[in-house]
Amino acid sequence: MNLLRLTVKRYRSLLDQSIDLNGDINLFIGANASGKSYILDVLRFLHEGVRAGDFRVPVNSRGGIVHLAWKGEPAQQIELALILDDDGKRYEWSVRLVKEDGPDFHVVERVVDSSPGSPPSIVVEAQKGAGSWWSGEEGRTVDLKRSPTICALAAASADASFPARGIAECIERWGFFDPSPFLLRRDWAGLDSAKFDPYGRNLAETLYRIERSSPDVFERIVEATRSVVGLPSKIETRESEDRFYFVQHEPGLQYPVHQMGISSGTLRMLALMTALYKEPEPNLIGIEEPENYVHPTAVESFVKYLQDARARPVHGDYSLASFARLPRRSGGRIRRSTGRIRGHDRPKAGECGRCATCVGRIRLRVR
Repeated sequence: MNLLRLTVKRYRSLLDQSIDLNGDINLFIGANASGKSYILDVLRFLHEGVRAGDFRVPVNSRGGIVHLAWKGEPAQQIELALILDDDGKRYEWSVRLVKEDGPDFHVVERVVDSSPGSPPSIVVEAQKGAGSWWSGEEGRTVDLKRSPTICALAAASADASFPARGIAECIERWGFFDPSPFLLRRDWAGLDSAKFDPYGRNLAETLYRIERSSPDVFERIVEATRSVVGLPSKIETRESEDRFYFVQHEPGLQYPVHQMGISSGTLRMLALMTALYKEPEPNLIGIEEPENYVHPTAVESFVKYLQDARARPVHGDYSLASFARLPRRSGGRIRRSTGRIRGHDRPKAGECGRCATCVGRIRLRVR
C-alpha cells in the first residue's frame, strides 16, 4: 500500500495544499510556522480517526473544530483527502468536517475506487453518520447509521469483504514518533505494552520484550544507535516487580550507566531506532524533528539507517519486492505567505537530501 497524495484544506495553518509523496523518504523544508508539522499532524489525525472509529476523538484532543480550522476565516469546514495505491488498485478517501452550532460538527466521508482502466465507483459513502458501503460477500450495499462523527471507512472495514478494507488496515498501522529525552529516562506504568509509545515512555519495556522475543532485532537496534551516535557498547534490559529499565555500557567506564543518566542524544536515537526496527512494523513512520539532540555530522549516518529500515519487507499482506532497493529522495519546499502555505516546489540546488541541512528536516518515511 503506497500513499501517493495528500490534500489539505483549512486545517490549522494549511489553507489549500496538495502534496505528491514520491519515493520512500519525503522531505518537508520550510521556515518556522510554515506548516511542516501540521502536514504530519493531518496524517496522524486520520490515523487516530480510523483507530478510534470516530473523528470526535482526534478533534477533541486538538481542542475542538474551532481550534483545528484555519484562522483566516470563520470556521466552517475542513477537507482532507488521500490517494492510495493498493497493488495497482487506486483509492481516493475524502473526509470533510462540517461545523455546526457551538462545538458540534458532522462528517461527510467517501471512498472511491478510481483504479485505471475502469470508471470510478463509490465503495463507501456517509454523511452525518448515515450512508452505505459495498459488501463483496453479500454482493450489495449495506446501510450505515451511526453517530454524525463516525469514521465510515473504519465501520465498513468490519466487513471482511469490504473492497477498501486494506486502506483502514494500512492506516491503523501508521506510526508517529517524537521521543522526549525527559520522558525516556524513566519507566511509565499503565501504557499499552504491545505498542511502542509515540513519546518513548515505554522504551525500557519495549526493548526488554524485543530482546527476549527477537534478539536479532534487539542487536540491530543497539548496533544502529551505536553507528550513529557512537554509543552504547552494550545495552542490558532489566525488570523488577513489573518495572522496567535498562543500563548501557560505555567505553572507558568501569560501571554501566543507568537509563536515568544516559545522554539525551543517545536516548532519542535509541528510541527512533526502536521505532524503525520494532516488529510488527508500520507501513508509514512519521518522525518529528529527527535531528534534535543529534550532532550534524551524525545526520547522514542516521539517514542511511532510514534507508536500511525501508528496504525490509512490510509486515502483512502489503509486502512488495520493489521495496528491497535504496529509496529515491523526494521533497518539497514549503513557504509561508499571508498566514498560509503556498506552493510545493522541488528542492533547489544544494537541497539534495544528503547534507545535514536537508536530511535534518525529514518529516515522513512512507512505504
